[in-house]
Amino acid sequence: MEKFMEILKKSKKIILLIAVILLVIIIILTISSGRKKKVCNNLRNDIINSVDKYVNDNNLLPSLNGDSVVIELDSIQDKFTMKKKTITGYVTYTKYNDEYIKTVEIDNASYCTTDKFGKETDKYNSKNNVKVNAYFNYRTVESYNSKWSNYLPSEKISTEETDGILLPLNSKDLPVIPPNSVVTEYIRETKTYYSYRDKRWKWYKNDIKYSDYSSTQPAGYTNKDKDTLKYTESSEWSLDYPEVYEYRHIKSKTAYQWYYKEGKEKIYWENGKYSVESPGSEYKKDNDTAAKMYSYFDETWRWYNGSTKRIYSTSNSLKPNGYNYKDSTTLTYTNWSTFKDTSSINENNKSYREEKTDIYSRYLIKYDVYSYPILEQPISLRELEIKLGKSYEEITKDKSLKVDVIFKFQNEA
Repeated sequence: MEKFMEILKKSKKIILLIAVILLVIIIILTISSGRKKKVCNNLRNDIINSVDKYVNDNNLLPSLNGDSVVIELDSIQDKFTMKKKTITGYVTYTKYNDEYIKTVEIDNASYCTTDKFGKETDKYNSKNNVKVNAYFNYRTVESYNSKWSNYLPSEKISTEETDGILLPLNSKDLPVIPPNSVVTEYIRETKTYYSYRDKRWKWYKNDIKYSDYSSTQPAGYTNKDKDTLKYTESSEWSLDYPEVYEYRHIKSKTAYQWYYKEGKEKIYWENGKYSVESPGSEYKKDNDTAAKMYSYFDETWRWYNGSTKRIYSTSNSLKPNGYNYKDSTTLTYTNWSTFKDTSSINENNKSYREEKTDIYSRYLIKYDVYSYPILEQPISLRELEIKLGKSYEEITKDKSLKVDVIFKFQNEA
């Protein structure tokens, strides 16, 4: 029994020693592998930098998606060696959507020699040396025009261009096109539209002298003509309560101080001034600062002497029969008319009619409808060119075809 225990103790020591030795070997191999990987990464980066210069100087980068160009290391001026051996191989540049993937494959580079690449995957890892395999399918394309939209006023049109054109603020104002269609161009037509309003005055028969408009009796005038009642413009909003008069109409509204935040700090509009309306969309009202603000407008009349006042007509743009005098101070305007695409001013009405214009826009959409992929399985670029009897560049310029590029990736093993 004692001999068995001694043997067991010795076995445990041997096992422990072996474990320690294995751990040390693993650590050494890991460190060595890490150093080798760093050396290989630096070598690949140096090669890519040299080949980049050659490619850019000679304008060799592929321009079509999925296309590639292979640069032999023998073609470039810089030479690379490892353990006294000249490194051979090539760098492949593949256009991958909006970027380029550079694949390095080298020989005579000791442990940095490119051995093999793994199985294809759909995921691209930019940290690895990756081989890119591009496969191709295609669709047929048919082009169409939408109907024209309604004409829209300028207030419904964006002031910022989208793809070089001013589009409606609300996309629902554009013509409806089929789902999954691809817009190729927006066409915008503009047209001048017109709106008008008319000036009107009160006309009078008897030439009685009147004062200017006044809320109170002017010196030298005894009577006010109530038929000439006119209101002044409303005053600015103020925290001051205005003076009270019989002819004055006073309005009130709740006002606040307004602010926006920069971090945790509140920045107040006009250093804390009150306003009944928001100064801008970025401002919030401070509910703790609510206060009343006031505005007013006054009744005014024209005044006259004696017992006879003017005999006025209703408001008219043209002189009514029997009314020979126009009271210019009674000027009013009709509401603006709706906009239409022809002017309403002519020789008969130009003395009293005013007009404003607006640029209206309407839109037509040019769009493509793609078929489903034609091929059951994607094929190589060379196979695609043979099948369609055209070069890749010619295929991409053919507006009746749409190429789909399917990328697969192989990471260096």
